[in-house]
Amino acid sequence: MTSLLKKKLSYAAALGVTVAGLILGGCGGGGGGSSAQVVSGVAAAGAPIAGEVSLKDSSTPAQTKTMAIGSDGSFAFDVTGMKAPFVIRASGVSAGTTYTLHSFAPGVGTANVNPLANAAMANAAGVADPATVYASPAAGTMQQIGAQLQASVSQLMGQLQPLLTMYGAQNMDPVSGHFVANHTGLDAMFDSTRISLVNGQLTVANGATGSPIFTCPVTSFATGSFMAGNMPVQTGVPAAPAGVTATGGAGQVTLSWNGVSGAMSYNVYWSLTSGVTTVTGTKIAAVAAPYLHTGLPAATTYYYIVTAVNMAGESPASAQASATTSATQPAVQVPVAPTGVAATGGSKQVTLSWSPVSGATSYNLYWSTTAGVTKTSGTRIAGVTSPYTQSGLADSTAYYYVVTAVNGAGESPASAQATATTAAASTIDGAALYKQYCFGCHGTLGPRTAAQITSAIASFSQMSQFRATGSTPLSSAQIAAIAASM
Repeated sequence: MTSLLKKKLSYAAALGVTVAGLILGGCGGGGGGSSAQVVSGVAAAGAPIAGEVSLKDSSTPAQTKTMAIGSDGSFAFDVTGMKAPFVIRASGVSAGTTYTLHSFAPGVGTANVNPLANAAMANAAGVADPATVYASPAAGTMQQIGAQLQASVSQLMGQLQPLLTMYGAQNMDPVSGHFVANHTGLDAMFDSTRISLVNGQLTVANGATGSPIFTCPVTSFATGSFMAGNMPVQTGVPAAPAGVTATGGAGQVTLSWNGVSGAMSYNVYWSLTSGVTTVTGTKIAAVAAPYLHTGLPAATTYYYIVTAVNMAGESPASAQASATTSATQPAVQVPVAPTGVAATGGSKQVTLSWSPVSGATSYNLYWSTTAGVTKTSGTRIAGVTSPYTQSGLADSTAYYYVVTAVNGAGESPASAQATATTAAASTIDGAALYKQYCFGCHGTLGPRTAAQITSAIASFSQMSQFRATGSTPLSSAQIAAIAASM
């Protein structure tokens, strides 16, 4: 008997805990703790990707979660009870182009989804198309990606150094680094290029001319060719916007200005005090002219300046413009019905999203397992926001939804119906898992509950170290299956 095992036995006796249960904790392990575990990031290819993002874990069969991507490209998955590592897929439209991109998370933390993350994951997996990994996340392939990903990222970024240096992104990690879709740094590089992965060939091209800057087989970054003469022409900071005007209305101010050559977006700064600057004003980022500043009190004067933004930075501020809102507030109108309602089924859950409604202060969701759901026949969930995930649902079941918008004047008509079907139930063979992960250390044990097994696992510092490295072999669902088989 090893000294480590003797220590475990003595520790168990001292605490009055079942020895066999604690020894099981020292060898298997899914994870205890009640705090949420999160994998988050930004999905963008220059502009944020408008669509949905899905995450699969390393369970057998894999558990999957899906959600709508935020308007700024952000997403965050609670992976508590799921098994690391994770593979991620984002699908949607960015700047008018349809993308399906992938990324990889060895454990909790940041896993951005963008064209370089997509290529690095394919290289680490040794595959021509990373979609094949997402479709079938085999354990061996997931382990290979986890071991190789950082080397793949470093090699790809090294090959692209001249291009990245133009945008100050030479030290950026596209997968796990701080990435924001704001037309600066790495995102500015995505704005200026078009990165494609077709039939196993990675191409980084000049977005304006289409000329290739870098090309290689995605499985062999080292053999790539870099054509510096085809790099984008770097532009300077745009000029300050001119012709800024502000017009007051009932509870709102309308701003307009002349377009600026080379600008990719505009920032508005406002204040209730004249002499507003980019330091003293309240910033409204990434807007376009005309811009409607709404929800304002009556008979109040607002002061504004506007700046132009491109990959090189932010322009000087425009001349100040001001306007005063009307003396009376407009009558509040019942909002219109939400549009663009979409539902996506997952494991025991459905994620819904919809377009925002002007004047709405909240939204209500009505659901049913029968088609033709209405505000009368459906079960109401009040005060939801988009995207919204309804969890704890039955497996392989169709759910039907309508959404309404609410403000002080009342509730809107219902949206068009959306429907989604939850995933089929996964069958976990607890006896097979026990044989695979635990029998070699512990042999045959008597009955144990999932709570007892989880508590025992959490009792040893050795297991917390396993969890920290993302190498714990069992999820909470698998622990429950083992308990049921004992």
